[in-house]
Amino acid sequence: MSSKCKLVDKQRIGRLSNVRGFTLLELIVVIAILGALAALAIPRFTGVLENSQKKTDEANIRIVESAIELYQAEKGALPSGVDTFDELVSELNEVGYLKNTELKAVTKGSTFDYDPKTKKISLSNLPAAANDAE
Repeated sequence: MSSKCKLVDKQRIGRLSNVRGFTLLELIVVIAILGALAALAIPRFTGVLENSQKKTDEANIRIVESAIELYQAEKGALPSGVDTFDELVSELNEVGYLKNTELKAVTKGSTFDYDPKTKKISLSNLPAAANDAE
């Protein structure tokens, strides 16, 4: 019985010694393929991120404009004494037309602007020096 166990152990050892790992060349090829895929995917991801930020800002502008229209329809006039976008958002929040008391642009280097004369909201880019200060 012990000779049979020795024979089985020798067969296992023989099989284990025949098992080989990946060669260096195979590993280099796999790493090169992964690098190429990453080089293709990363620029696409950043483009998607920038696009989604811009779309988010546009949606926020539409939400505030809708709140202004509701305010005007119910009160008969636009919010008075409002000169900046932040004041407009605060006023609309106080009277219950917006949930947030503050709304910031998510696109890097951009802010929301409100023109009290034309009653229009826009998205503007900050100067490069202001971007560095943030």
